[in-house]
Amino acid sequence: MSPTASKSSLRVVGGADPSALGNIIRVALAFESICTIGLGTYYIFFPRHYLLHTMGAAAAQVTTTALQSAQQFGAVHILGGATVALFIPNTKNAIESRQRLYFVILVFELLYVPLLVWQAFMMEGGMLKKSLLVGAAQFVPFVVWRIFTLGWKPEWFGRYQEGRKME
Repeated sequence: MSPTASKSSLRVVGGADPSALGNIIRVALAFESICTIGLGTYYIFFPRHYLLHTMGAAAAQVTTTALQSAQQFGAVHILGGATVALFIPNTKNAIESRQRLYFVILVFELLYVPLLVWQAFMMEGGMLKKSLLVGAAQFVPFVVWRIFTLGWKPEWFGRYQEGRKME
């Protein structure tokens, strides 16, 4: 500090650590957010198409209740995608919470995949077995990715440097 500088001219500067900006996870979060919001939008605006063509439901199964449930499922997807997007910026809170977010999503996926497999083999009627198994299989790469990044690449989540006094 220069002899003429007053204490009031000092400010604390902090930010993303340049050696660990978290860009890999930020791109992954953006991808996941865009896909999730896109799927949610599809479920809301095209629930009949989703049920008939994506899930393979019989025409008689596409009831008003099923259409409403698909649209509600879409709204939950949009909420989830928007929530994930909150972790993209390199703010202190976002950087410090990314691993927790990934862990929570991983726990959900580790519970959801077996549920879909159980429904495929233990429940008659409803969604087609193939649709349930394909749905479960789609989560596998994300589960592997989350385990890999949480277990072996924590630096990819970014690091926040605490502030230092600057003139």
